[in-house]
Amino acid sequence: MIIIHKFEPVFAIETKHFDTVRIHDELIKILEFIDLPDNIRSIEQNNSKIIRNYYANAVDHNLVDMRTVKYILNQNIRAKGISERAVEQYSKAESWLDSQMEEPLNVNMILHLQKLLINEVYNNSEDINLFNAGFAKIPERLSMASEMDLEALFEFINNDTDFHPVHQSWILHFRLLSIPLFSEAKSKIASLLQNFWLKKKRYDLYGLICLEQDIYLNRNDYRSFISDDETNQTYEQSGALNAQFSFGMKLYEDQILRIKDLLRTYYRKQVDFDKVNARQKNIMNYVFERGYKLKEIDDSVLNKRQKLIMYIIQNKGFVSTKELVSEFDCNRKTIQRDFVTLTDLNLVRIIGQGAGLRYAVNLNEDRNEVMEKYQADFIKAEQEQIVPEMTE
Repeated sequence: MIIIHKFEPVFAIETKHFDTVRIHDELIKILEFIDLPDNIRSIEQNNSKIIRNYYANAVDHNLVDMRTVKYILNQNIRAKGISERAVEQYSKAESWLDSQMEEPLNVNMILHLQKLLINEVYNNSEDINLFNAGFAKIPERLSMASEMDLEALFEFINNDTDFHPVHQSWILHFRLLSIPLFSEAKSKIASLLQNFWLKKKRYDLYGLICLEQDIYLNRNDYRSFISDDETNQTYEQSGALNAQFSFGMKLYEDQILRIKDLLRTYYRKQVDFDKVNARQKNIMNYVFERGYKLKEIDDSVLNKRQKLIMYIIQNKGFVSTKELVSEFDCNRKTIQRDFVTLTDLNLVRIIGQGAGLRYAVNLNEDRNEVMEKYQADFIKAEQEQIVPEMTE
């Protein structure tokens, strides 16, 4: 008899769901390749934190304008009132979870998040007086059934080896929405623990992921997945597993593609994209998608200097032998031999002739047994595409 864990979901993981994870992995390599300056990366991580906070509260019907959220998180102003304090406490909840990265998911996390997101938001001594004491919240308890469900869910997520971490994160998110927790903050708790899991497994793209933004943009569909049924119907009975999972993975893909557009914008600023001609723009676009592959090339194929030559060509668009002789302070024949290797491997092509001869990135890569495994995936797909025969 095969025993199936009660929280192990049964649904179809389609090819597109794995493709989304592949896009993330390629984007990590692109981010490392374009070498985003530390100050820019820090700014974007802070912007992402602000956006996560803003939309997490907006989904929970707590509307505070973006500028106020920014000022509170940057400690430019002091949080006043319940709405602003909810922003402050969400940030504290994120920071606290960051301190728990070595810990597995556990019920105590839920209880601590309740303390931060609910109890400390409402039970602030500065706001409680004779006229508004009714706003104070009495701490809620988890039911025994909910606590048992949470323990079983966390045991499954912590020990599962069959699902990808991104897939696990959506299983965690939507299962938390279906378990009766507290009278509010259910979606915040689900988002915080999902982000905790993605960060723990290194799939939050260095803190740039803001799933809350896409959740808010699709809030009507999202709210249909939030269960207020205190009878807590089982996960298998919900009948919406495939819809939930596909919805979540689509949000993750949208977020990844949005970050890719952001990185492309920064890359174009680095290479003065707007100042180059159309042919050079094609090269720069190609390099953004393809350049990281150079780091994967084995040292037996290209030596360190040849890789550096490729980086220079990719960033400048065109380069001459004379420029590289000066750059590397070496013999002209050495550079010429390097270019023989690079042209033989179809990595570069010759532009012009005589004194005007330059080398540029070869956009049209041909089949090459040595280099084939390093080719960009979109080029492989294009080369392997079968063209149907013409019929009259």
